[in-house]
Amino acid sequence: MTFDDGILKIYSTENIADIGKKPVIGLKEKSSHYFGFETVGVTRYYAAMQANSSISAVVHIWQDREIEAEDICILEDQKQYKCSFVQHMQNKENLPITKITLERLKEDYVIQKN
Repeated sequence: MTFDDGILKIYSTENIADIGKKPVIGLKEKSSHYFGFETVGVTRYYAAMQANSSISAVVHIWQDREIEAEDICILEDQKQYKCSFVQHMQNKENLPITKITLERLKEDYVIQKN
């Protein structure tokens, strides 16, 4: 298992508006990881279709239990994806990994500037 397909960033959705202003839901960076792509299996693909969602990709990273479903992931293509399913597990070599199923967002969030 390799982690050489690039670097992804994980974000949480939060109110990023200035104090006293109208709320604006945007992205706040949580973490950054090297990742590898997984094969999207036929069973997983059709199960997502039945649930009215579409899987864009499945990626794996070194385990990070802070990542939750509903977090937002941005790959190097700068597209935003919802982490629709997050699995914290051991791979075949007994290494701790997190497998994340990504679903492309229809509308992008604003990213909080540091």
